[in-house]
Amino acid sequence: MFTRRNRARAFIVGSALFALACQDDFPLGSWGQTAPSSAPTSSGMPSATSTTPPPPPPVPSPACGETGTPVPLATAGTQIGTTNVYTNWTWPSPVDSLEWDLVMETDPPNDGYYWVHQFSFVNSGSTGFFGLQAHGGYTDPATPGPVDFTKMAVFWISGPPTDAELGDFTGKNGRKALVTQYGIDWMTIHGKFEWTACHVYHLKLGPDGSTDAGDVWYGAWMTDKTTGVESFLGRMLIPASWGQLQTLSVMQTTRIDNAATDVPVVTCADPEPASAIFGIPTANDGTVLPAAPQSRFAMPPRCATSRYTNLPEGVRHELGVRSP
Repeated sequence: MFTRRNRARAFIVGSALFALACQDDFPLGSWGQTAPSSAPTSSGMPSATSTTPPPPPPVPSPACGETGTPVPLATAGTQIGTTNVYTNWTWPSPVDSLEWDLVMETDPPNDGYYWVHQFSFVNSGSTGFFGLQAHGGYTDPATPGPVDFTKMAVFWISGPPTDAELGDFTGKNGRKALVTQYGIDWMTIHGKFEWTACHVYHLKLGPDGSTDAGDVWYGAWMTDKTTGVESFLGRMLIPASWGQLQTLSVMQTTRIDNAATDVPVVTCADPEPASAIFGIPTANDGTVLPAAPQSRFAMPPRCATSRYTNLPEGVRHELGVRSP
């Protein structure tokens, strides 16, 4: 359970579980493919006898309300609250960028949830996440005032990065700030982002330029594939010594709290249902596919109201599932 005083801590709940072993793995298709380029001939054209495999086919987008058979609900624990759901993706080697689709199938009217993709850097161990959020607490450091509980896009990296810049979300609609949570320093970018349930959002994390010293700007983009509108959340400057992205990344669904009403959760039926589909991710602009995913529930478990579903286009995460 979270209150208004500690709501901000919810942004990094689960980060300590990032590297834990997984359970309940399931295959979603053909994975681990990389698309090497064809070797040119002396004429500059690929050889007619080349056996270089073609690039992997485009990953299909998930569809809102897609049917599937979910796994059994998470085992009930001794605490009241939702049990977070995680899906791990393993890449054949370190990568430069990550891309994935996200479909929020519900829009909880009061509760706060976030749907993010966690990542880390090979040499520094610094972690980060990028995703969308429902009813998070937003404040503008330049003009402090009442907390605005709203839909947002969120981008955090620990370490922290040496600099950050806002993208399309400026003025009162975007903020960048250094924060310290649980003894860890984070660079953060938040943008008010009025996502719509059942729209397909394509999210991308990747390089957006570099400095003369070789440091790399990592940017975060969201494209509403339903309307075609692209938004640039912002970018952070990553030291060259940090290296590429690690071969493990984790998608997670987490409940923040009863954000708009702040009503304490006293029964397992109190959290509002939230459902979203994470599409199959790709790396390096769609040229790399991960190994078969592994999904799991957070430990220790809480209420038996969480589950996940294997779908041809990705994985559905559900929290706050109501009893029939």
